[in-house]
Amino acid sequence: MKNMARSLLFILLVTTALCSDTLAHQAFTLVSKDKLTVTAAQLADLQRQASVGKIKGSDLTYSEADIKLVATTGPEDDMLSFRIQGVRNPNIVTPGDVRITVWFVNLDGDMPHDLLFAHYPVDFPVSPDVNGAVGTERLAAHEDPNSPIMAEKIVIQSNEDGAYRYFCSVRGHAKGGMWGNILVGVSPTPGLPMPTKPTHVHTADEEKMEDMPGMKPAPTPEAGHQHNMPMPSPTATPDNTSSMPGMNMPGMKRAPTPTPRGGHEHDMAGMDMPGSMGGMQDHHMAMSSTVNVGDPMEREASGTAWNPDSSPVYARMKMAGGGMWMFMGLGFVRYTDVGSSRDVSVAGKGDRARFDAPTMFMAMYSHPVRNRGQFGFRGMLSLDPAIERPWGYPLLYQTGEVYEGQSIHDRQHPHDLFSELAVTYSYKFSDSRSFYIYGGLPGEPALGPPMYLHRVSGMSIPDAPIGHHWQDATHITYGVITAGYSLGKAKLETSIFNGREPDENRWNIDRPRLNSYSARLSVNPTKNLALQISHGYLRDPERAEPQVRILRRTTASAIYNKKLADDRNWATTLLWGQNYANAERSDSFLVESDYGFGKSDVFGRYERVNKSGHDLVLSPPLEHEKFWLNVFKLGYLRDVVQGKGIDLGIGGMFTVDHNPQALAPVYGGATHAGWQLYMRFRPSRYH
Repeated sequence: MKNMARSLLFILLVTTALCSDTLAHQAFTLVSKDKLTVTAAQLADLQRQASVGKIKGSDLTYSEADIKLVATTGPEDDMLSFRIQGVRNPNIVTPGDVRITVWFVNLDGDMPHDLLFAHYPVDFPVSPDVNGAVGTERLAAHEDPNSPIMAEKIVIQSNEDGAYRYFCSVRGHAKGGMWGNILVGVSPTPGLPMPTKPTHVHTADEEKMEDMPGMKPAPTPEAGHQHNMPMPSPTATPDNTSSMPGMNMPGMKRAPTPTPRGGHEHDMAGMDMPGSMGGMQDHHMAMSSTVNVGDPMEREASGTAWNPDSSPVYARMKMAGGGMWMFMGLGFVRYTDVGSSRDVSVAGKGDRARFDAPTMFMAMYSHPVRNRGQFGFRGMLSLDPAIERPWGYPLLYQTGEVYEGQSIHDRQHPHDLFSELAVTYSYKFSDSRSFYIYGGLPGEPALGPPMYLHRVSGMSIPDAPIGHHWQDATHITYGVITAGYSLGKAKLETSIFNGREPDENRWNIDRPRLNSYSARLSVNPTKNLALQISHGYLRDPERAEPQVRILRRTTASAIYNKKLADDRNWATTLLWGQNYANAERSDSFLVESDYGFGKSDVFGRYERVNKSGHDLVLSPPLEHEKFWLNVFKLGYLRDVVQGKGIDLGIGGMFTVDHNPQALAPVYGGATHAGWQLYMRFRPSRYH
């Protein structure tokens, strides 16, 4: 198995290296695109929402790593040009590793246009080579003043720093001056002339020449792969476009923009169009999930489970090799004391209090396959085998798995070094329909809600729920294949997998089996709500309970997330799980909530779980009885470092555990108080 693990890691590294080398010349990665139509008033609204860059001559400089631009075509007397923030064909200057959202609007009444971004270090020919370029589709001319304006929203991510260009690929347009420079992580320097306003205006019928015999696009001259080209710092001021022939449409609200040096004002006043489209739809486009190209990134959770679409994402993103890496993780360094007087050791190991550090690290990669497909990889690691040791950390009433052949009780077992090594392929049939297949060794089947460390409501709580083995314990399964079909807001998926829990060796990869199955229905009716119901048939699940040959697990959950402001978020999970084996049922209930405001989080969790004396490793006559156990946790955390790539918080949590009086002789009473102090670290929130 060690050789298998080494082989998997070697194959992954070689594949990633090959992808990086093959597509290294692509300056930008297209994250998403969405065609739409707008009214003039809606265009003005978009311009008000756009990022505001500093104008100096023809330089338009932005300091943010996430920029929103509105680009339009020029006025009637300067159709072969772009306007961004009122500046004609500006040098767009951005920080490195930048994400840019562009709304491109074709105001031209005569000709179609597009907007592409690429590494293009040579003069433009009549028909530019668009290989390696990313951008919009070709938008039709706005010929009828009573019709909506054609537009498209795209999101692009830079792959590396350098000097690049944006341009229109319609025949003759870029050569005629419809282009500009975009500098990512580099400054403008003298050397490269800016596009000039041509005296000839390209006519609409010239576009038809592309389809004539003998009129193939001219080849692009070869050029070295030089990204840091010298760039000019011209002093020309932006054109005055406040008067735009053919666009004098009264009633449109003025879109405020900064006044460039020279005193020219660049607004869109007087551009209201007759007719109405009702209201523009919400065209917000998220980055895709690594599991399914049809799902937004915000839904990303453990395995193939869904979080609400409004969930904040704590991750680092890196575009490489034409794909996207996403790095996530969560770790706690703490001291915990569970109270009670019961001996919680297993095989003579472990006490009721200790220093420890539960951890989880994830690396995910997605790469487009042709136009509609996507390949994905997910890897999750934990340092539990080294830090928590084989007997785990103290957690009153917790049960499940074994150490030295003995059942673990009142402790949380450590997670395996490899918690997930999975690959996915997904295909998008339309905006709302997609299919995916997921295979993991280990992986997570379609059973239960997102695992507790992947729920926003539980990210401030270091402890696992005591109902873990009733709800989401199959998140580490050695052998799983899942197939799912999504309708956008709902999906149905089914899995075949290994129903047996991992063995005691937390460092290896267990032998895969496919002896169990499950199905799950997930529905996200609104962006703030994620619902799921699932059922699983598990064969030989517990190593400590050979008498349990078949276990049926049913779960249902509702996860609510509400963004109250940029720095305030409320997340809550309601969860029920039931195990049925040997004609006996036992239930678990969980409510957990987290309110984040500024740098602080207030959080809590309440659980009520029905466990047997056998689960709790009790002696007869208690062994065959069942007991309702209650746990309440309340805590506070404050980030001392936030938004710097890694967030570091200091927190504390108080726990009250309650068991029936019949267990008082075992636990030293019916009510017990525990506490812990800790530091939490995780990636900063991705915006």
